[in-house]
Amino acid sequence: MNRSFLKTVTPQVRKFDRLFIRKMVIFVAMMAMVFGAFCAIPVRAQKTPQGLLDGDWKNINPKTRGITEIVIDGKKIHPFGACHPTVCDWGKIKAKAFASGVDSNDINRLVAHKYNGFDSVEITISLLPDGTLRVDTFTHFTDASGRADYSEVNYFHLFNSPIAP
Repeated sequence: MNRSFLKTVTPQVRKFDRLFIRKMVIFVAMMAMVFGAFCAIPVRAQKTPQGLLDGDWKNINPKTRGITEIVIDGKKIHPFGACHPTVCDWGKIKAKAFASGVDSNDINRLVAHKYNGFDSVEITISLLPDGTLRVDTFTHFTDASGRADYSEVNYFHLFNSPIAP
């Protein structure tokens, strides 16, 4: 093999070739990562299944002064409070859904916020292992009434399950 050609290549050209090759290797590696990200098959479905919480839930304490009933549909809750002579309709509220773990897509907890004009209520909902629904409410009064903020825990049983599609 004739090596006289190598003697005619200047060090600057060889440095340019090494730099060009290095950049090409990086470019190809980056393209492989980008292409791989677009072609990756997800391990689990992206769509959340029917929530375990969905349905019409009734408070197990018929004499509660808090929430008497709560209807859950996916990430929306519709609570009803104990008022007289009829119940108070809190309206539908968007909730933030939480799964049981980072690798799970089941919904077993919800957190919602409701501002009623005179108070602000944080609502946390969780499904207990025995199938009972636990609803915690944290009420902060925003008016100048002087009433103390308070929290309350209520338990609910499923009164009416949603009809499967």
